[in-house]
Amino acid sequence: MKMKILHETILTHPQQNIEKYTLENDQGFSVSFLNLGGTITSIMAPDKNGNFENVVLAYENAEQYIENPYYLGALIGRVAGRVPNAELGPYKLEANEGEHHLHGGPHGFHQVFWNVKTVEHEDSAEVILTHFSRDGEGGYPGNLEAQVTYRLDCDNTFTIDYEARSDKNTWLNLTNHAYFNLSADSGRDVLNHSLTMKSDAIAEFDDDSIPTGRWIPAKETPFDLKTGKLLREAAESDHEQINKVGNGFDHLFLFEQSELNQVSVEEQESGRKMVVQTTDPAAVIYMANKMDTDHPLKPGQATGPYAAICIETQRIPESLLIPGLPTHKLAAHEAYRSRTSFTFGLI
Repeated sequence: MKMKILHETILTHPQQNIEKYTLENDQGFSVSFLNLGGTITSIMAPDKNGNFENVVLAYENAEQYIENPYYLGALIGRVAGRVPNAELGPYKLEANEGEHHLHGGPHGFHQVFWNVKTVEHEDSAEVILTHFSRDGEGGYPGNLEAQVTYRLDCDNTFTIDYEARSDKNTWLNLTNHAYFNLSADSGRDVLNHSLTMKSDAIAEFDDDSIPTGRWIPAKETPFDLKTGKLLREAAESDHEQINKVGNGFDHLFLFEQSELNQVSVEEQESGRKMVVQTTDPAAVIYMANKMDTDHPLKPGQATGPYAAICIETQRIPESLLIPGLPTHKLAAHEAYRSRTSFTFGLI
């Protein structure tokens, strides 16, 4: 097996040039991402006819990644999701969604130029991204050393390893915000994608999509995905929690806990299938319900509501604390570790 790592400068920038890295295996499967935000811009996967297409949404122009209003493909930190009133304990964070703090704030990890080291192996290729976040950045306590490893193997599995350590008690919840559409350049939305996952419950949200601290059992609701459901069913549901977030999923799902928790996504027309496995206890599933058309995407890609699905694997907010499961809180000098893999194949 022969793996390749390609590298090019795609945009000169006053702060630092935006560099693109591509991991490619000998079957032609590849993953491309930027040093800016560790942002995934392309996953080229074959359909049932052997045609390789990009199965993640991407902006039309490289300049759009400087602001990245949709967080397309970006690493999210320090804390993914919403922090109510931009407050964690005694610490006041930067607000960027009304009075709340979203996805690490306006200067979160999606805006960081990460340091990059490439490593080629015979049966895999990886890029190690590192970032030092100083005590007080964004309002967070602790000097934090973060490392994220992107790895592609010869079986079309793309793995993300998250590692970090802080010198003070802090909060940390890392994820990736890739928008997947397995129908790729067809222009079709994801409503005919099938989603399967073993989830016990979802976090109840208020009108601002802030967790209330309560869990809603998934059984006999649109959130019961154990046998698989078309995303269309969620979009057409009249469930109160679905209506609150724009008629679709934008919810934190609690997995039935096992060593590796799994989400499967299938799209019949293309024949593509994606299996996501994670060591994290939960995942936010987002159907791009609130996506607008103000920021042009690559020609041929779906845009607007339901253009894609995000699977944001993560830890559990303190307000939803479940004994024994990892939460946002990270003790000083404690190692933060999690792994999420995406395996692409055919139905």
